[in-house]
Amino acid sequence: MFKKLFLLFALVFLSLAAACSNDEAAEIDGDEAAEEAKTGDIVVGFDQDLSTIDPHGTNDVNAIQIRRYLYQTLVARELDMSRKPGLAAEWEQTDETTWNFKLAEGVTFHNGSEFTAEDVKASLERVQDPSISAPTVFLFEMIEDIEIVNDYELNITTSYPFAPLPDNLAHTAASIMSKESIDADYQNAIDKAGLEITAEEYYEMRDAGGQEFTELSDQIAEHTGTYISENPDGTNYVKFKTRAPGQNIEFERFEDFAGESNIDNLTFVIIPESGSMMAELESGGINITTPVDMAMMDRVQSSDSTEFVEAESLRTNYLGFNTEKEPFDDVKVRQAIDFAIDREELKEGIYDGQAAIPNSMVSSSVFGYDEELPEISQDIDEAQAALRESNHADGFDATIWVNDSQDLIDSAVYIQEQLKELNINITIEQFEMATFMERLGQGQHDMFLLSFTASTGDADYLLSALTLSTNRGFGGNRAFYTNEDVDAALENARSATEDADRLAEYTNIHNMLREDVPYAPLVHPNMTLAYNTAQLDNVELDAAGYIRLENLTFK
Repeated sequence: MFKKLFLLFALVFLSLAAACSNDEAAEIDGDEAAEEAKTGDIVVGFDQDLSTIDPHGTNDVNAIQIRRYLYQTLVARELDMSRKPGLAAEWEQTDETTWNFKLAEGVTFHNGSEFTAEDVKASLERVQDPSISAPTVFLFEMIEDIEIVNDYELNITTSYPFAPLPDNLAHTAASIMSKESIDADYQNAIDKAGLEITAEEYYEMRDAGGQEFTELSDQIAEHTGTYISENPDGTNYVKFKTRAPGQNIEFERFEDFAGESNIDNLTFVIIPESGSMMAELESGGINITTPVDMAMMDRVQSSDSTEFVEAESLRTNYLGFNTEKEPFDDVKVRQAIDFAIDREELKEGIYDGQAAIPNSMVSSSVFGYDEELPEISQDIDEAQAALRESNHADGFDATIWVNDSQDLIDSAVYIQEQLKELNINITIEQFEMATFMERLGQGQHDMFLLSFTASTGDADYLLSALTLSTNRGFGGNRAFYTNEDVDAALENARSATEDADRLAEYTNIHNMLREDVPYAPLVHPNMTLAYNTAQLDNVELDAAGYIRLENLTFK
């Protein structure tokens, strides 16, 4: 009897223990699930506004950064900048000039339409359309044909072998918009131009080409992009809500996003003054800011409420010359200024050591960098000798244009002081970004300071944008530089199928640019951001300077 009672008691005890254990496990699992499911709002502080949200509009850094959260591309990037599937589930090069892409299924646009190969074709044809005047069209000029195999498969044919095509398709200029929004944008432009045709008729004329189409595209060019700028339609985890230019732009959760996201609302606010930015970050008014103003670096790193994140850079900060305008049409003047700049002082004095000294226009993280080239160094004797050989040996007056980026403003002040040794008297003029880019494209400047991020990871992107003669002006070549040998070397690098041949062409280009000096590379600044640690964790930054929120957690 005693044994039976003991066994009964033991069974009851074990059952209760198991029940408690299961309850505790369920409670723990529930807590973990709640932690995983925790969502929240993000507010990012920028010091400058974006120019346009149209992926085929301007190529400025803030615009690219912001567009990434609305749109997706066929090819995406890991944190280390390696390729990964985006809207293309897989791709392969089937011969020297043909690439096959199999698309992700079950993806929906913000407007509710289904993502298919038609949207890819419409997006890539739009960026090449002359009425759009996309400054990034050179990234896609090799695309000769886009063949739709079925709703979820297409072939892209290039006019010559082009190894970096997947890298170019990872650029935000290759963002996929819904064909519905593209059609609406064209129809809006056609209607505003007072033309009595449909968007489909316009496409037929575009396919046929000829003088009639050229005249038609010129007529609608003023109005293209208007609809899309106000009604952006992508597939990413947030969708457009509202924008107050110069103040903020707001996105909200896209409930039908095909992936996972813990972000409810994403807002970008414009705070031009760095002290105000830091105060907002510390108080939690904003959660994240990038880049970190060098003057605020110590404060960020010493604050208990902020975390500093840094990454080696694909970016080049440079001084550009208008090579068509006197005295900068004289290569000896450009060489003199280039020799006069002490980049080591720039690195330490303005970037607090958070930068690399260049040996060319591309950083060490970019394919096409040549480690055998020497770093560019100051040589005042060479600077003075070059100026004596010019037609302006006694010096001259000139202007340097800058936008609202504080590090570029500070660099301009430094260069202004340095050039006094050559009796070159500099006036600094500052513009907000949209006006700055517009006037540079028109060629009204003497010199300017700007940065370029080789976000594709390949030298072709930066060098083509800045030096191809066909990109002079609004295409990115704001030095208005022309060198047929550089053009030919870039074309050779693009069509070469062996990496060694491409690298040899890039080295050749670096050497030609060092001789001609349409641009004086200054530094490769490290990418930086800061975030409020009382609110967030695991905010990351890649080498292109893009904020990565994939592993973000809310506290």
